[in-house]
Amino acid sequence: MGNNMQINPQLPVRANIILTLEKINQGQSLSLLLDDLLTAVKDNEKGFTHELLLGTLRHWHAISRIGESLIKQPPTDIGITCALNMGLYELLCMNTPDYAIINETLNAVKSLNKNYGVGLINAILRKVADKKEKFAKKINKNHSLPNWLAKELKQDWGDYYENLGQNLRKPAPIFLRVNGKFSTLTYYANLLNSADIAHEILPLGVAHERVIKLTTSQKVQFLPHFQDGFVSVQDRHAQLCGHILKALNLPKNLRLLDACTAPGGKLAQLLELSNDVFHVEHITALDNDEKRLNRVHDNLARLQLADKADVICADGTSYRTDTLFNVIVLDAPCTATGVIRRHPDITLLRTEQDVAQTVALQADILQNLWQNLAVGGHLLYITCSLLKSENERQITNFLAKMSNAKAVDFELTLPNQIKQAVGYQCLPLNDDDGDGFYYALLQKM
Repeated sequence: MGNNMQINPQLPVRANIILTLEKINQGQSLSLLLDDLLTAVKDNEKGFTHELLLGTLRHWHAISRIGESLIKQPPTDIGITCALNMGLYELLCMNTPDYAIINETLNAVKSLNKNYGVGLINAILRKVADKKEKFAKKINKNHSLPNWLAKELKQDWGDYYENLGQNLRKPAPIFLRVNGKFSTLTYYANLLNSADIAHEILPLGVAHERVIKLTTSQKVQFLPHFQDGFVSVQDRHAQLCGHILKALNLPKNLRLLDACTAPGGKLAQLLELSNDVFHVEHITALDNDEKRLNRVHDNLARLQLADKADVICADGTSYRTDTLFNVIVLDAPCTATGVIRRHPDITLLRTEQDVAQTVALQADILQNLWQNLAVGGHLLYITCSLLKSENERQITNFLAKMSNAKAVDFELTLPNQIKQAVGYQCLPLNDDDGDGFYYALLQKM
């Protein structure tokens, strides 16, 4: 049914978007597909393509519910559903004239040899165009999450649930981490002023640390001195990692392990802080994915930190070392439900079954890495998940099993950094918030 067609500059823009949506529905990830798509479209169409694809993904589940309510027999070809959802998103959320949306969507479907879907898509788009306001209200009122995830979030975060559901479909803000080896936050903010790049300085929620938020869209590679390593893009809540450890006043000559390190943002932050704050003698960084480790090497090279860490490919469930570590940072694999704003395809790729598998994997890694921690040493457990099963419950279960583990208190001060039985859950509840992250600090007794 046209499923074997590839992205192709000869096809209409919308046809290439449909193909990309189809691949995501078959399990491929947006981050691996987006470059191919944007390369295939003309420069003056890149912005439109990006908005239509990401907007359709952000609202996918809310839009699908409209389609389902109007269709008696759901199409057997996922490509037809993709075309319909794309057309509905453009109709309800973008400024293209209705007649153009309907014509162009149908042309795209024909160009993909899916003529059997034309009648259905035409009928539904016309029906919705006639009552546009009613349907626009409907998709904005409801969350756009798969039902299983909505249910879990409602159980875990009842008080915040409505707000969370609405916010997870908005684009995430861009935050910057200034590399203290080359610049200070104030100095870098002045460079942004000189370059007319609009930004704000916000508190991080730990001690007196601050973070820069860009308030206008900006190509990262054109930020002042980006190529020279002055600055990195890192989420506001991801930046808590180094500062939580910094507040511990750790002893000198530490051995530190950064587990599940790729793509290396937290590792880079730890290295930037290391001489002045941590006095780390040695950092080992490990990840079990050779491909993703290439990104770690690229990041460290740009920041001029490449010689500062041993980066190894190893599995966190089995890795062992003779010389124990004083600090382990475990950025555990998770369902990534906290970063849906940045990766809207997560709501299509994750299933309820993934949660149980992920929780089991996290427990295995925790159990194994604990053996590599010296007595008196600290383990900082981090996920970018919103689910308590991967976060608070995971850690309380671990503490119940391990008699030589205790939770260490630390303080986060922002309203959306919410104290848990152990650690803190950070929630993305407004436009200034970082992503959904969980932090817990443990010590080996």
